[in-house]
Amino acid sequence: MIRSVVALFIFAVVLCGYIVLHPSDNGRPMPAIGNDATVTRAQTDIALALVTATAMLTNAAVIQAPQRNTTPGINVPVDNSTMNATTTNVLAGLGLNVEQNPNAIKDDPMLRMTTGVLSGIGAITGNTVTTASQNPTATSTLEILVVQALKQGQNDAYIDTLVNEAATAGTITVPQILVTSDGRVDTHVLLASIITQATIAAGGTAPTVPDRPDGVEVRIVQRATETQQYRFYTVRSNDSLGAIAINFYGEVGKYQLIFAANRSTLSSPNNIRVGQRLTIPDA
Repeated sequence: MIRSVVALFIFAVVLCGYIVLHPSDNGRPMPAIGNDATVTRAQTDIALALVTATAMLTNAAVIQAPQRNTTPGINVPVDNSTMNATTTNVLAGLGLNVEQNPNAIKDDPMLRMTTGVLSGIGAITGNTVTTASQNPTATSTLEILVVQALKQGQNDAYIDTLVNEAATAGTITVPQILVTSDGRVDTHVLLASIITQATIAAGGTAPTVPDRPDGVEVRIVQRATETQQYRFYTVRSNDSLGAIAINFYGEVGKYQLIFAANRSTLSSPNNIRVGQRLTIPDA
């Protein structure tokens, strides 16, 4: 597009120069341009060519203007890991083993079948093939970074800088609910989840849910047979879906309630944006 516009502009300039050097129209001399001069067809053509070239240059500039990124969180590398698994793995890396899912079925038929298949492969190939260990351990780059920083006694600001620089460089992936509306990693939610899970594992109590969370908008709808209450929240700068879930439910894992209630406007948990109005269902 740019080459075409430039070529057209050069053509218009050359045409203008040609007419100036050859002032004639079909052998007839062109009248001098003065206050009472008559505009000839050649002069009109030159004016139209210059206007067209200028317009095309202007339009090209408009078309190629950079577009504002309205979904900054989409640029942060994410994965499908859950906060529960990430927190459990970090705690395991710190030497504290926490049950990942207390309600999990211990005797899993699918696990037995997988083990049988792998044993058959091992018998054929002569190699020992085993299933992956079910014990939690820090395996992802994010988990290992956080474990190392906590072992070194680093503060929250250091961990925030470390994780966000790694995310910007694309060397780590993070759970989707940790991406903020500004396209950063919400390390506050990550560290708060680690502390909460460690506290509960040590016999402590979970954080209480605030009676009226900050920033909530409540609307009462009176119907013929019942009265319904609807809660809404407008996304602010540095909000993540995990932080909003903690704000309303006291538990990051309940972000799924918010995500499910806003699927029509929220394509993925890491795609929230400042000013977006979210419906907050009851827990």
